[in-house]
Amino acid sequence: MWTKSDLRCPSVKEKSGWSTMANWPSVNPMQRWISPLLLVAVVFLVWPNNSPAPIIYRPGEGWSYESRDSVGKWRRDRAKSQLEVAKEAASKEDWKIVYKATRRIVHEWPLSDYAPQAQLLLAESFEKRGNDERAFKEYQNLLTLYPQNVDYEDIQRRQIAIADRFLNGQRFKLWGRIPLFRSMRKTAGLYRDVVSLGAHSKEAPSAQMKIGSAWEKHAQGFHFSENERHKTYGRAVQAYKTAFERYKESEEIASTALFAAGMAYQNQSLDAEYDQAVTIKSIDAYSDLITLYPENQNIPDAKKRIDDMKLEQARGNFNIARYYEKRKKWRGAEIYYDQAYRLAPDSEYGEKSKQRLAEIKDLLERSLDTKDAAP
Repeated sequence: MWTKSDLRCPSVKEKSGWSTMANWPSVNPMQRWISPLLLVAVVFLVWPNNSPAPIIYRPGEGWSYESRDSVGKWRRDRAKSQLEVAKEAASKEDWKIVYKATRRIVHEWPLSDYAPQAQLLLAESFEKRGNDERAFKEYQNLLTLYPQNVDYEDIQRRQIAIADRFLNGQRFKLWGRIPLFRSMRKTAGLYRDVVSLGAHSKEAPSAQMKIGSAWEKHAQGFHFSENERHKTYGRAVQAYKTAFERYKESEEIASTALFAAGMAYQNQSLDAEYDQAVTIKSIDAYSDLITLYPENQNIPDAKKRIDDMKLEQARGNFNIARYYEKRKKWRGAEIYYDQAYRLAPDSEYGEKSKQRLAEIKDLLERSLDTKDAAP
């Protein structure tokens, strides 16, 4: 039997169901996507095994992308056979297979007689595919791991050729694929790596000099402060000094290093007009070149640069002397006019300084006579 309460009409809230839904826990919109995303991820990881171009992961070798028909066909069970695969692929310029085969050798059989050849081909595979930075690293690994099994100087020449491309403006790549930025700092590091493994090799002097060149180019770029620019020039000078001291037996390298150090100091002095110490160091470097290597082809240029810097110093001293003279600080004016004359006696500043020195001397003598004549 129906009771009165059973025949009661539902309220508006009960009809609409909003009162019930209001009590449900709130659901974060991001949580609604978690399950579908997990499902997609699982499908992505599982699906390639049956796809025409699966992505394969092998411990020690990493990920590789292979077509369905060629999966594992390049793999061999012995280092010798694996190297033959790599060499055959290299003859066909199939550098992806070269990379896979040689990487397997150096990982699976690093102590075998075939590992040095594989490491060389591995480096070449990166270079041929345009990943110069990684190629340089693999050449470095070759010299580190197998120094007795390779043509040391040839590998260093290859490394220097790679570093030269970056020195000439080639961009470093993101993930080995996307050209992104130029970096003379990193380029200097590449040359430094060459020297670090063979400081007295045939190619090392050239690499040492190019460390300085890279730092000079870096100094000419953007810097947040003049102080940072000066530090960079200082690194260039230090690289040239190292070349001079380490390779003194080579007149060509030592003389070139002295001249380059003088130029680096001179360029640094252009950013520090009142830093006379830098200018003096530049003049000293050029003077050492003239004294030690009087027959060097850079002597005329070095002499001209010395004259130019001395003329600039004379101009600065002349202006300071005028400053003191206007304020009737005769002794100060006399000192700076004298320095200007000594630095560039045959220049316009030298002649004017000589004239003003005579006038100031006469003025001081007359002033002294006047004081002596006073009662």
